[in-house]
Amino acid sequence: MGGSGETADGLGRRAFLGLAAGAVLGAAGCAPCPGSAGSPRPGTGILPAATAAAAFVAEGAVAGPGTTGPHTIGTLLSAPHFFVAHRGSGDNWPEHTMRAYRQSADAGLKAIEVSVSATADGVLVCHHDLTTARLTGAGLTIAASSAASLARLRNDARPWLGPATPLEPIPLLTEVLDAFAASHVIFLEDKQGTNAERILALLENYPDARQHIVWKQPASSAGHAQASADGYTTWGYVTRADYPRLAALAPLVDLLGIHHTAPEDRILELVDSGKPVIAWEVRRRSEHLRLRELGVRGFICSNIRHVLHQESPRAEDLFAEGLRGAGDLPWKADGGWDEQPAFTGGALRLSNREHAGYLLGSMAGAVDAADWELAFELRWPDGPPPAGASGGAGLAFGQPTDASYRRDPGPAAPGYELDVGADGRITLSRRDPGAATAVELAAGNSPAPAPGEWLAFVVSVAPRSLTVHRLEGGTPRWSLSTDDARYGGGWFSLLKNYDAGPPVEFRRVHLRAAAGSERCANVG
Repeated sequence: MGGSGETADGLGRRAFLGLAAGAVLGAAGCAPCPGSAGSPRPGTGILPAATAAAAFVAEGAVAGPGTTGPHTIGTLLSAPHFFVAHRGSGDNWPEHTMRAYRQSADAGLKAIEVSVSATADGVLVCHHDLTTARLTGAGLTIAASSAASLARLRNDARPWLGPATPLEPIPLLTEVLDAFAASHVIFLEDKQGTNAERILALLENYPDARQHIVWKQPASSAGHAQASADGYTTWGYVTRADYPRLAALAPLVDLLGIHHTAPEDRILELVDSGKPVIAWEVRRRSEHLRLRELGVRGFICSNIRHVLHQESPRAEDLFAEGLRGAGDLPWKADGGWDEQPAFTGGALRLSNREHAGYLLGSMAGAVDAADWELAFELRWPDGPPPAGASGGAGLAFGQPTDASYRRDPGPAAPGYELDVGADGRITLSRRDPGAATAVELAAGNSPAPAPGEWLAFVVSVAPRSLTVHRLEGGTPRWSLSTDDARYGGGWFSLLKNYDAGPPVEFRRVHLRAAAGSERCANVG
């Protein structure tokens, strides 16, 4: 920072307050905190988990604890809104496994979604892809492989859910039907599109199948007519290629499906058909609320523990445990498993090919206090990004929802961004709704990090101010402050603010109530 009033470290006194080692924040007699006048910061807006979870049960969207059913298509559709476990809720448990289906049922889901393919010897197995490469690492084509060869494989969701995730076998359709065909609704899809007769014949072994099985395929699939003729409820989903002919497709099925990213006018066109519309694959609370406001009734959800508020927020990250927390999501969660950062040595590593964000939704709302702090550490294990990079790394905080977030030019969700540059410069900015650029609130220099050096930070959020501390030996050494109190949302994301370049790692992310009331550092 240039100009007068800089310390020996290049820290401007007005916004970047040099703190002597051992200084005690909040000591009696400190100078008035910057910007203590004005309206206080709004609250996080996050309901207590138990309150929100109970609301879903009260409206019938999910079953209450201990409720065993039976849940039928009729009872599912009788509720104003309902949830289906997408692949058994693959953001919480290994997708399309008996463990995922059972956990979803235990969580109160009345319906699960199951994909089916036939092996070379005619055995029906539950697997989303037509090959086993993504989930098992073995590149077998299901249609060309025996059931015995698939039985030796294990679904491996560790790249998506974390290294502590257990391996699970590929289930047979008969296993799933035996467990759930009489107690839950099953949205069942013939992935190969050639097994309708075989599947329908198998279902005849389950007396109440027509009350529990929804035939699922693309809306244009000929299989719907066959399933409907056999007395089954049909759900047809549409893709982008179908948008010009939605009016022609809607009469072909009983229930309609559309992806959550579809344009609003296309969703509304299906809603206006009068048939129940079910959207997939819902991962975020903000996605659920948007769809619900548009008139969507059903939500095929891959992150039920988060969307349904079934876990209380955590005050610390789960990186050292090797598990992705419910609500923790990469910026492009729909982009495939390659988007998930790696867990390494108790840290989370962002090595995306482009700049990215990582939502720590499992921690949002963990602290209910007017004054709270967010602590974290970051480092560049292989050295910092090159000079001239578009940014460094840091976090976005104060966002009002769990919507996907990364540092981009153009309009963004309101809140704040903290960027730590490779040269040690720290910048605190504010993003306003609809604004093309961020408003810089405070910035200043601190020592450039050495390759592999962990940098520790604490963001202190008070009703009328924000303060960012970089620590040295556990003590605030460099700090910047602003009296901005515009946003108070409880959501935050870790940020990698440059394309390509070296990976950045985060660890020891921690939320806590501040030790005292609104505090500031003495100005030396």
